[in-house]
Amino acid sequence: MGKSNKRAKVKNHPNPIAKPVKPPTDPELAAVREKQILPVINDLKSPEVSRRSAAAIAIANLIEDTKCRKLLLREQVVGILLEQTITDSSLESKSAGWGILRNLALEEEADFSIHLYRQDILTPITAIIQMIIETIESKENPIAKLPKAQQSLLWTLSSSVVGLLTSLGEAQEEIVEAISNLPSILNFLFGLLNVPAVPGELFSDVLTCISTLTEDNKILAQQIVGNEAWLMGLMQLREVAGPRAVPACAVLHNIFTCLEWFDHNTPMEGASDAILIPTLVQCMSQVQGEDNLSNGSSHLNPDQILQLALEITASIATSLQEALEHGAKHEKEFEGFDDKPAGEDETMADDINDDASDAEDEDGPDEEDEEEDEMTEAEIADDMDRVIGDGSDDEDDSEDVPPTLDALIRIAAPFLLKLAQTDDEAVQSGAISALNNIAWTISNVDFSTASGRLKKSWTPLAQQIWSEVVTPVLASNTADIELASSITSLAWAVARSVQGQVELSGDEHRKFMALYQASKDIPAPSDTEGVDPFQGLGVKCVGVLGSLALDPAPLALNREIGVFLLTVLAGLPETPVADAVEALNGIFDIYSDKSYACDEVFRTDGFHKHLSELKVKVTKAAKGVDKRKDTELRSRADEAGLNLTRFLAYKLREQKH
Repeated sequence: MGKSNKRAKVKNHPNPIAKPVKPPTDPELAAVREKQILPVINDLKSPEVSRRSAAAIAIANLIEDTKCRKLLLREQVVGILLEQTITDSSLESKSAGWGILRNLALEEEADFSIHLYRQDILTPITAIIQMIIETIESKENPIAKLPKAQQSLLWTLSSSVVGLLTSLGEAQEEIVEAISNLPSILNFLFGLLNVPAVPGELFSDVLTCISTLTEDNKILAQQIVGNEAWLMGLMQLREVAGPRAVPACAVLHNIFTCLEWFDHNTPMEGASDAILIPTLVQCMSQVQGEDNLSNGSSHLNPDQILQLALEITASIATSLQEALEHGAKHEKEFEGFDDKPAGEDETMADDINDDASDAEDEDGPDEEDEEEDEMTEAEIADDMDRVIGDGSDDEDDSEDVPPTLDALIRIAAPFLLKLAQTDDEAVQSGAISALNNIAWTISNVDFSTASGRLKKSWTPLAQQIWSEVVTPVLASNTADIELASSITSLAWAVARSVQGQVELSGDEHRKFMALYQASKDIPAPSDTEGVDPFQGLGVKCVGVLGSLALDPAPLALNREIGVFLLTVLAGLPETPVADAVEALNGIFDIYSDKSYACDEVFRTDGFHKHLSELKVKVTKAAKGVDKRKDTELRSRADEAGLNLTRFLAYKLREQKH
């Protein structure tokens, strides 16, 4: 994502820092309170500036310790900070006070930030922002001529305010709305980006803050594009492709998504997610190649840059589905949903032949892709010219593929494929997630009507992902449930994106069957609120298998998977309802047409009889779902039961004709 953590949905809890002050009963804590906490609390309220400043600095260090932090909160240190310290006449005390609030917001839960908001923290924030701006813009005392110590304090103060704004923005939507209605805050943040002397760490913090505040925030996005200098500044940061480019891409992605600036309708040429992908891949390539990211300093370490770039890429892939749907409704530019004249539907045999010839055509480019693991700026620029250029030397139908989709397939996916095979678990996880999102988006494109180049580009890449990422993880028999779940989701997306036409190297389907059985032993979450039952490992395993059994799968493979799906249904009521729903949907898709070769399995193995006998179990399982607690699950279970009745009637009519 180029996004921060989702803002917490927090219920109204009691004030977390206004509890009556009672000495702790624990002797050790009581001693810490007497020796370390009470002295600094008293000094923080001292009339002497030096003692107040020293106390504020001491508290800033103490809150790193959990016990001390909790004791300080018990002594209502926040009230003192809000009423006295952050408005202190001493810049040193003031800076330390804001630093304490920023660090407390980072260490504590979202409740703390919400409490600060309810204590009207935005009013003193607005005031301190004005003071910082006036100091920076002063003509009488230019910042460059201020003593180094004073400059350092100013930047530290600015960093604390920016960090606190970020925490507030992550805490609650209501707070973001309030911040959005204060123009001075956005002016302050972009103003800092334009100050040449601003430290690199603060610069990155500002971009992170803007990224947090612009997430799903149309109001701020409109304010930014309404100021040409701000938008152009972000675009220029992207172009330099240094470490600052990645958080800048996060902000731009948020803007493009909120304002629906898609490839087909962006009001400014080139202003869509397509331009971000080459920058993100180049930065990831530099980090992987341990090149010197010299285009601007940043406090983000290489691992953080890589993770952020992966998150943004994954988010772009997710947003692309909305963009394609939007384009299909409003434009004829992308013909992935309907570009064949009526009456010219491709047969399944045509699809198979096309896939075979396409795979042969791709042998050469595949070898070149392997040699381009370390992508240079020139190579990525050249790729992007082909993606969004005039297409003069590209294939005839290149213009049929939206630039963002083309860039994800041709630039991002090959590099993500490499990262997904690394030994670094965090990097591997991020790469798999991004590939998963790309594959799921492509799986919603109708390849029977999509442009030839789109299919030609994706089909061999999908096979590579399966062979080089999915198969090795399955072969390792990993005990890592999180990895198993993510790899199964990726496998499902890949198989679905090519209508199940992946070449198995062995018994991958049996690995997924075994994984399904293992999923039954995974303890259910204690708190099921907000948990999507259709995202469970069991459902994913069933989904993969259902895709692999699609025509023209070999009859032996189809039979084995078909029997497995019936077994899942036969396990009701012990079988989770979501698993049963996915098993039914798989059967409907696999045996939907008597012209399919696999329909022989359905007829000769008595699938109709077995399904008829299971109908009562399916209906009972659906009725057993509480429609008030699990509305979607109940709805989809009812739908699956109804479709089963229709499916059985349909197959019966097929047999009679």
